[in-house]
Amino acid sequence: MLCIMIYKPISVDAYGFTDESQSVVRIYTEGGGMITAKRCPTNKPLYCTRDGHFFSLTKFGLREVKPCFAVPRDPRVCHTRYPFMRQFGNRTCHMLMALTWIGPRPEGYEVDHINGDMLDWSADNLEYVTPEENNKRAKLLRVLRSIGRDPKQMSREELLSIFSKYTFTNPQNLD
Repeated sequence: MLCIMIYKPISVDAYGFTDESQSVVRIYTEGGGMITAKRCPTNKPLYCTRDGHFFSLTKFGLREVKPCFAVPRDPRVCHTRYPFMRQFGNRTCHMLMALTWIGPRPEGYEVDHINGDMLDWSADNLEYVTPEENNKRAKLLRVLRSIGRDPKQMSREELLSIFSKYTFTNPQNLD
């Protein structure tokens, strides 16, 4: 069962850029809080916060953009089950977050959702791992769910310590 990320809209009261290149923006909310957002690697001005909110800079100011949950029109988007940003080149939300907050993806690596929830694309829940490590983590998350432990309720540190302790062997490769 997938848990849909509760997307609470952020009301922008004011915003300001921290540098001339406009790569980082400070967003002041109506509640008096301040959020920092970084520019995503897209052709259009798209910014994302660490907790998974996307903002677009338009002629009317900074506006929140909600991801699309429908099937993308572009067949090049391989993972249609992931939320994506249609107006920004059909890029998936977790890839945009990883590129913005973690950095470029190393060759041969994948983006892994640490708690196993594909709809939680916050930067703290993403990590670059090898495909083998990604498969190992998916198996461990299935085991945790089968014994009644919900990975979404566990901390990042607790999950990473579980991932580091266990290894799986392929029975066909045993000598």
